[in-house]
Amino acid sequence: MTYASVADVAAELGRPVPTDDPTVAQWGRWLTRVENQILARIPDLHARVAAGSPTADLVADIEATAVARKALNPEGLRSTTRSIDDGSVTKTVDQARSAGELELTDDEWALLLPRPSRGAFTIRPGWG
Repeated sequence: MTYASVADVAAELGRPVPTDDPTVAQWGRWLTRVENQILARIPDLHARVAAGSPTADLVADIEATAVARKALNPEGLRSTTRSIDDGSVTKTVDQARSAGELELTDDEWALLLPRPSRGAFTIRPGWG
């Protein structure tokens, strides 16, 4: 079970919770995929959440936001042009999301995996 729910995605999008089974199934699958990506990088995610860093609410927010981005732009398009007369359609794929895949941003990963702060007594190995 994912931290975020279909209702969280709907709230992120400012829409009512979908009642059609295909949308619910699709968003649920996307939530599972996002969580699997997080678990691949942070295998002890559940233990970290139990310890309070990150919080379950933060993980749910990140999952819901990633799925909402995909729901708003499932094909990963950067721009679309449509003309009515003489019928032309132009679509430009965003190179960063060329496959239309679910991805977390660097900022989202930083929230999930904060780097330890450097303090006055931090020791870093060096050369020479």
